Amino acid sequence: MIKNYLKVALRSIFRNKLTAFINIAGLALAMMCCMLIYLYIRDEVSYDKQHASADRIYRVTRNFLSDDGTPNLHLGNVAPPIGPLLKNDFGEIKVLARTVNFGIVMGLEENGKLEKNFSEDHLFLAEPDIFKIFDFKIVTGDPATALTRPMTIMLSRKTAMKFFNDVNVTGKRLRANNQFDIEVTGVYEDLPPQAHWHPEYLMAFSTLDDDKIYGRKNLETNWGNNSFGTYMLLEEGADPKKIEARFPAFLDKHFGNYAKANWGVPADWVASKSTTLFLQKVTDIHLRSHLDDELEVNGNINTVYMMGIIGLFIILIACFNFINLSTARATKRAKEVGLRKVVGAFKMQLISQYLSESVLISWFALVLGTGLAFISLHWLNVFTGKALSLNLITNWPLLIGLIAFAFFVGILAGVYPAFVVSGFKPALVLKGQQGSTRGKGALRKALVVAQFAISIALIIATAITFQQLGYLNSLDLGYSKDQVITLPYYDEELDPVYDAFYNEMTKSSHIKNVSRSSRVPTGRLLDSQGAPLIMKGDSLVSSTVTTKDVRVDYEFFKTFDIPIAAGRDFSKDITTDDTLAFIVNEAAAKAYGWKTPAEGVGKDFAYGGTTGKLVGVVKDFHFESLHQEIVPLVFYPRKGGYRRMAVSISGKNMEEGMAHLEKLWHEFLPKRPFDYEFLSERYQQLYASEQKQSQLFTIFAGLAIFIACMGLFGLATFNTMQRVKEIGIRKVLGASVPNILGLLSKEIVVLIVVANVMAWPVAWYFMQKWLGTFAYHIDMNLLVYFLTAASAIALALVTVSMQTIKAATSNPTQTLRYE
Repeated sequence: MIKNYLKVALRSIFRNKLTAFINIAGLALAMMCCMLIYLYIRDEVSYDKQHASADRIYRVTRNFLSDDGTPNLHLGNVAPPIGPLLKNDFGEIKVLARTVNFGIVMGLEENGKLEKNFSEDHLFLAEPDIFKIFDFKIVTGDPATALTRPMTIMLSRKTAMKFFNDVNVTGKRLRANNQFDIEVTGVYEDLPPQAHWHPEYLMAFSTLDDDKIYGRKNLETNWGNNSFGTYMLLEEGADPKKIEARFPAFLDKHFGNYAKANWGVPADWVASKSTTLFLQKVTDIHLRSHLDDELEVNGNINTVYMMGIIGLFIILIACFNFINLSTARATKRAKEVGLRKVVGAFKMQLISQYLSESVLISWFALVLGTGLAFISLHWLNVFTGKALSLNLITNWPLLIGLIAFAFFVGILAGVYPAFVVSGFKPALVLKGQQGSTRGKGALRKALVVAQFAISIALIIATAITFQQLGYLNSLDLGYSKDQVITLPYYDEELDPVYDAFYNEMTKSSHIKNVSRSSRVPTGRLLDSQGAPLIMKGDSLVSSTVTTKDVRVDYEFFKTFDIPIAAGRDFSKDITTDDTLAFIVNEAAAKAYGWKTPAEGVGKDFAYGGTTGKLVGVVKDFHFESLHQEIVPLVFYPRKGGYRRMAVSISGKNMEEGMAHLEKLWHEFLPKRPFDYEFLSERYQQLYASEQKQSQLFTIFAGLAIFIACMGLFGLATFNTMQRVKEIGIRKVLGASVPNILGLLSKEIVVLIVVANVMAWPVAWYFMQKWLGTFAYHIDMNLLVYFLTAASAIALALVTVSMQTIKAATSNPTQTLRYE
């Protein structure tokens, strides 16, 4: 019986080649999308699950609160005293280890020379118990002792091969910052891509005990330096929510008492009202954590949901095509059904027959879709930066799952047509009184509307995303980002010779200016020393406005072309500027209650423990991404504390300016690699996820509309064939070609209009929410919606007209000859 089902199914498929092609091609494209989306989602949800105790590993995070109790800054790292104090106070913590990330220049000295010298951003000082929390695969060395002594380090396999081209490197030495030697004590396998951090070096945490590096006292008392990752492994059965509930009392006890004893805060000050601690599951970091100092760029659970929904929509569109075409063609098989029933076929046998055809088409589509997925996988890996693979030979569960998925899709797509066709009554069919599917027209119309509603919503989302990205690129940021190069600033080498370095740099006509600062625009503003004190009347009064700060030099505003709104810029000619001068932005002036920026110029101003003068107010500019609002900022020039350097190059002489910069860099910093970034590229990276999102929308919207149009083409072909005699009669009676085209196309236009009416509110709601994630965004314009509607109607008409024009221009004598 099964053999007969398959034989009849194959015969039906080859007899109806166009319908079979549309169904197979549509399902194949949909399955390809589903496979790629599945691989992407599986990778995204697998982060940090490779550790045996992943469900009990947590990271401590710290949130800072404004005076009104609203969250102000949420960090994934905490102050160094917190870890040991937590371990001491909470018996539920089985193991705890701290890490801290350092940027460093690491070199290999051979024959008295640094043969290899690299700027490294993935060096972490870590306590030895880190190996009891995370499952590192050790290649060489003993994890129990490898990080117990200061100035010892373990390397990832990739790093060991980069320096030594070997993993047996225990006992060898590396040169850090060209200042001190570090002993290599082992090698571990690189963490997989599915990890929230990828340390290339793990250095002994005890190295920080040295006062010249950090100092044990700082580790025990510095509550202001929130740079330390703090991970813990909880005892089995421990409830993290109950632990979190005790954190306020913990902070009041330790941080509150320390601040009262050493910072001079009031006796009634409550630490837990200014800062809070949280526990974050390590497996949640990649998708559900978007804190202010993440170690790496994280994914987004909303993107995972979006991808899953898009995959579901596309497979539904393909299934709708199948249902539409199958029910439309039911009339062609009415007599077949009648004859089968006359000779004894039962309804369930007919249902099984037509479901077998549906499943067979789905399996054909699976084979084609798998081939397309293999071809498209390289693009997906390039697009996402992942290393996804579709290996069906070794991954039997995936293969079985795909076959089952195709079977399910075949059943889903074929179950309704099978019940429709098997329900025909033989007596009526053979008399010609049953077999029409006119009664099923409402379903077909509903499915066409659903297909195009989904496609239209995706097109609208694509258009609005592109508009927003265009807005981000064209908005006046308040500073110049073009032709600006940023580099790390090495204070120990450059501070003593900076004046000479600056003079040599600016001697060239290719260099417009050079500046130093603690941060550069496009970075996050993490530093904050609270609210400043501002002179009111005869005394300094707290402004109560939390103000973030940036340490800059005299040339900062000139380098970035940031105009002064009131007062003056910092000046080298005024000797007190480097110790007592402050400048704020317009947002700060407004927050302080000044009617004009000039109102605050010349006032006494205290911030960060220094009392000086406010000498100027600068125009507002977007220091951070447009996801954040412009916040009150204070700028001040001080000796030391610079982290970045910016060089503005003449626009017409980029290559010459870069060559001059590199030449001087190697002269003044011969042992530092020339690592630079274009500020414009840093700005683009702020919106990399949105850029990818727009590309995804474009691709999937295109596929959705293409699959929908394939089904519409098949449906139009069949409907035209059904009405060929009607068309011939109308032409004989004098109907023109435009009249006939209008008649055949009117229904489609109505359906697309209904699809737009359904899609618009949904697209408006979700895109309004997405735009709300930006502090600065476009206002949605109805023109986008009308243009999308017009495009969808035009596309549908073009699709339908391929067959309607052919029918409308055919000679009626040919279609009516047999009458």
